[in-house]
Amino acid sequence: MPIDEATNEHAMEAGLRIPIRGKGSDAPTSTSGGLNRTPRRLMFVIEALTVGGAEQMVVDLANEFVLRGDAVFVVCLTMPGELSNRLSPTAGLRVLNKKPGIDLTIPKRLRQLTQELDVQVVNSHLWTANLWTRLALIKSGIPIVVTEHNRDNWKPAYYRLADRLLGHATDRLIAVSEDTANFYKHDVGVTEKVVTVVNNGVNTSAYAGGNGTAVRDTLARPNEFLVGTVGRLAEAKNHSRLVEAAAMLRDEGIPIRVVIAGEGPERQTTEATITKLAMADHVTLLGQRTDVPDLLAAFDVFVLSSDREGHPLAALEAQAAGTPVVLTNAGGSADAVSQNERGCGGLLVERTAAALAEGLKKLAVDDERLAAMSSFAQSYAMQHYDKSLMVDRYSDIFDAVQRTEQHQ
Repeated sequence: MPIDEATNEHAMEAGLRIPIRGKGSDAPTSTSGGLNRTPRRLMFVIEALTVGGAEQMVVDLANEFVLRGDAVFVVCLTMPGELSNRLSPTAGLRVLNKKPGIDLTIPKRLRQLTQELDVQVVNSHLWTANLWTRLALIKSGIPIVVTEHNRDNWKPAYYRLADRLLGHATDRLIAVSEDTANFYKHDVGVTEKVVTVVNNGVNTSAYAGGNGTAVRDTLARPNEFLVGTVGRLAEAKNHSRLVEAAAMLRDEGIPIRVVIAGEGPERQTTEATITKLAMADHVTLLGQRTDVPDLLAAFDVFVLSSDREGHPLAALEAQAAGTPVVLTNAGGSADAVSQNERGCGGLLVERTAAALAEGLKKLAVDDERLAAMSSFAQSYAMQHYDKSLMVDRYSDIFDAVQRTEQHQ
């Protein structure tokens, strides 16, 4: 039986039931915020749960709302993806096996699925899911919340026109950063009253519990300044810029060691830059890692040398681990540096290798500043970057769009 036509197989195997509104729900009543409320029936839609920040966020949202007592369904338009095995067994997974390109069966099938599951609010993520979800649910009476994760400059004019027109069928557009919000309001032309900023959140406790001592011993010598990054090797991340910045510091006599964790299509490009600059003794490509909290805690500084970012989860995770960050000023990165009138947990630099090198040098030669930033970064992250805050905001938005729809 195809996954999209089946009931929740994970739940059946575990002897659990997905509650159905009005049919003897077994779900506990949520007490979030100290107030009892009726469990909701929520659907999250994404192209696939492949490895990525937006995809991980969908998993986190789905799992958290399951814990809060809601009935949750996750729809992958094309395939399940690697992260699907991280979903709670009580989150109903559906896969629609969308054909490449335009698949005109998707709107009807997705609309039918929302009706069959008696869904009350749908939250879609990223361009493909945002497009097909809104086409499917126009005038359905089901509130549509779309989440945009980046300043999508890549979108051609006809994509932007579609976003602008479909904005009228959108109950709320959640942008993960002020930069992303500004893009959709001013560059795309989505009505401002529809757009809301909700910064990403992470499991700060998990990263605060990282122990980097043993990991560091395997990555760098005691006297080396250990700089690291974690993320997909993609063009937008521009890892070659980090290698170039490290080469500048090496040439100044700073004992630098760079480690890059992750895989992706730009691995060969990064390797070519390492070879070109004779940095093989200073830069290590680690590939995929499963010990990310310990790895982040091992770094002296975490770096993103990106050309484009939404609201980078890895930067939030690093600060929760007590590691200061140096980020290029790439869209939503500005929202990911912890700072207030009492201090800061990182630096924001221009998108050049020279500026990145200068920012890293400031911390490499100042142990006291580095230690102060480390302490501030972790304290701030625990208070402001925890995923529970993000989920609270989403929950409030879901309630608000439900009430609005009911009163129309």
